[in-house]
Amino acid sequence: MNKLTILEEVVLFLVNRYNGERTIQGITYLLKGKQSAQIIQDSHFYQVTNFFGLYQFLTQQDMQDLVKGLKEKGYLEKIEGNNIYRISHRGSNYLQNVKCEFLNFQYINGLRFASVQKIFWKRLSLFFQTIANINQNIKYFRAVQQENDVQDWVKNELLSAKGSKKDLVIHFHTELEHILQQLQFDEASIIVKRLSGANTYGMTLEQIASEENKSEELIYIQSINAMHHLLTILTEQIAKYPFLSRFLKGSISSNITNTSIETKRLLEAGKSIKEIAAIRHLKISTIEDHIVECVLSDELISIDQFISKEEYSKIKGKIEELQTRKLKDIKESLLNEVTYFQIRITLARMGDLKWN
Repeated sequence: MNKLTILEEVVLFLVNRYNGERTIQGITYLLKGKQSAQIIQDSHFYQVTNFFGLYQFLTQQDMQDLVKGLKEKGYLEKIEGNNIYRISHRGSNYLQNVKCEFLNFQYINGLRFASVQKIFWKRLSLFFQTIANINQNIKYFRAVQQENDVQDWVKNELLSAKGSKKDLVIHFHTELEHILQQLQFDEASIIVKRLSGANTYGMTLEQIASEENKSEELIYIQSINAMHHLLTILTEQIAKYPFLSRFLKGSISSNITNTSIETKRLLEAGKSIKEIAAIRHLKISTIEDHIVECVLSDELISIDQFISKEEYSKIKGKIEELQTRKLKDIKESLLNEVTYFQIRITLARMGDLKWN
């Protein structure tokens, strides 16, 4: 059985996980990291949060070509509905008998870090370059990051730093060296090779792949895994890295949309769904989307005002019996005695479930 590319394996895995209940477009939006309530909710319901935003450069045409190729190779079959596929017997055999490459990268956590990693890397790479040039008394250099907000952030950090220039350099390098030592050698190596110094520029992923005689696709995934590993350590051990933790300030996790955060604030202020909809000039269904997001992102939020314990127990039992997240099937199986919102709230409270 021929080995598929990493992206082909990812798509095959996701089509299998969605089990004909979501379109290829939905998978594309997941991989691109689209900030929508539905995509974020589905990433939880189908246990695929790690893949969120993993391929932000992916286009709909790229995906259509890839799916067409998998279908022609006999790994996918098209089923009823628009742009909906399921894996074939051959596709199922592949997932069962071939170890997918992406399974080797245990630190990838797209929903948590997809948006954070971008701003963190831009700040880190420019700060590193700036410190390297300052250390060599070089005042003028071409910045590796051209965005004004990134450059302003680095300038503000340098201007507000206490102590001497030497102290700043030592503090920064000490923390960076320490956290890189917590990574695997190949992870740390990719990060270091991409950094620019004084009169030197970091390597591209293509250059690293050529040097290491690996595919650019593999180096790309390794770089994401390395960055997410570093961010995991940094967010869980902030006290150990007070300087580097400042690089996370103001960055926003993909775990919940900004509009849902505002709805959560109003909920905590005691407002009802109808009141929030009126205040925000939004549809009730949109506010319900926000609430489901909030429940997914915060297990301490009470759902008692949205569903009774009896209704929750009934829906939960039916979900476990049917082994599906298809709202219509669950609702009809319960003789339409519950609402779609109550089903989604139940799914959200049940969390990232284990499915057969």
